[in-house]
Amino acid sequence: MSTNNVYTFEKPSQSGINWFTPSIGVFLSPTNVGIVAVDSKTDRSLKEIYLIDSGPDSRIAEKIYSALKKEFSNFKIKKIIDTHSHADHCGGNRFFKDTDGEIEICATEMEKSGIECTLNQSAVAYGANPLPEYRVPFYEAECSKVDTVILHDAVFDVSDDTEIRCIPLPGHYYDMVGVLCTQKNAGTSVFFTADGIFTRGMLSKYWIPFVFDIGQFKKSLAVINQTKADFYVPSHGEVYTEINALYELNMLSVLQNEDAILQAIKDEPKTHEEILKYVADLNNIPMRLSQYMLIGSTIKSYITHLYESEKIKWHFVDNRMVWAIK
Repeated sequence: MSTNNVYTFEKPSQSGINWFTPSIGVFLSPTNVGIVAVDSKTDRSLKEIYLIDSGPDSRIAEKIYSALKKEFSNFKIKKIIDTHSHADHCGGNRFFKDTDGEIEICATEMEKSGIECTLNQSAVAYGANPLPEYRVPFYEAECSKVDTVILHDAVFDVSDDTEIRCIPLPGHYYDMVGVLCTQKNAGTSVFFTADGIFTRGMLSKYWIPFVFDIGQFKKSLAVINQTKADFYVPSHGEVYTEINALYELNMLSVLQNEDAILQAIKDEPKTHEEILKYVADLNNIPMRLSQYMLIGSTIKSYITHLYESEKIKWHFVDNRMVWAIK
């Protein structure tokens, strides 16, 4: 059932897993985790499970594992496809590996380093050795080894009827992927879009979500908008049956944030800190330590994008690096 393109599952799940098709489901949590379950080709009593991300931590990972035990009397998790290396997407890897060391963790080359050295996330966002307040599970998952490096357009034919296809979605992070799952006989596809697009609920709360590369993020938004699917599952929040309106809202957020920076330096050059204050004040964002790091880092990404687009320039005034309209 859907209202305003937001999909609501008609029957509440007893296990915690909601199914779009007999093979493709989602475990809804602070980070939505995709689940593909297919019959083993060698043992029809065995379900082979493929996870798209592993959740933010061992607590959620344990809930996912318990949900699988409620759904299936006999199952084996074959692969975890980590869409990217942020802690809330790969934080359950260690739990699953400790549960079954044969589970294969897969990620792209550029995301592999952040999964194996999770200090990267807070160090990149902070821009240096991060404060101890940033070295917490929200930013820094337990490290886990990536068993297989995959191409960002990898395809897994997990059964005669079910395909898992990676879709390159860089921008939010280095080489993030979305995952398009298709059950052919049912004629149904589910697009797990990772953090390539943000829900209305997320944007109403965080109008300036973390983005590493603004230019790539805009291109990836267009890819999501152009990819046909029956269901779209962003990593945080609601499931959608149509994506164009959400695409336009995300683009509006990006364009307004770009314009806010240009307005900030229209009359006089400003430092990054001064631009950050201007944009935060404009959006009524009370700055806290976590928002200072994430929004401050994202504002720097916007500045880089505007600089590469030859809209702004930098120079030094009294040993302060300032930004001005070009």
